[in-house]
Amino acid sequence: MKKFLGNLLIVVLVVVGLGLVFNSQITSWWVGYQGGQKASSITKQEAKRGNQRKGDYNFSNVKAVDENAIMKSTKAKQSPAIGRIKIPDLKVDLPIFKGLNDDDLTIGAGTMKMDEKMGEKNYVLAGHHMKNPDVLFSPLSRAKVGQKIYLSNPSKKYTYKITSKKIVSENDISVINDNGNQKEITLVTCASGNPGETRRLIVSGELVKS
Repeated sequence: MKKFLGNLLIVVLVVVGLGLVFNSQITSWWVGYQGGQKASSITKQEAKRGNQRKGDYNFSNVKAVDENAIMKSTKAKQSPAIGRIKIPDLKVDLPIFKGLNDDDLTIGAGTMKMDEKMGEKNYVLAGHHMKNPDVLFSPLSRAKVGQKIYLSNPSKKYTYKITSKKIVSENDISVINDNGNQKEITLVTCASGNPGETRRLIVSGELVKS
């Protein structure tokens, strides 16, 4: 009996140890999986419900993706999305949610301004930059001028071309302003996946087709 309990304890310790070692990898995989599943299944009814939600636009309420990401992402998958963003060259394929809900941002991108519309003026989206370079908005660090960004909802599709990439202070909110009626897109994320990062990576593009 003692030998059995001893062996059982060893197994438990090994499993716990592996869980701690691979926790970040498991979380990243799950977040990416949930986001991809959500992005590919948005219906007209869901998009309508998503647009009827009252969005939260207080960016200070958004927390870094942590050990609760799996629970939050599962909850976010039940939230109604309003559209989809794809950047094939960067393998980005995420749902778009109205506002900056903390749970929703664990699997997708959120709109940063009230009443902004795809294909009109400066459409601004925010997303997380994680240590995994292939999850959420992390791939934006590899963005290049000329690459295409595709936005879509169940009714329309918009094609943008990346025109610039830069790093700014977290206090520089001018990047989200409209430039008259110029049809643009602005993607906002942290400059790195490091905790406490205060700089922002800004990827901008212009509408080329709708």
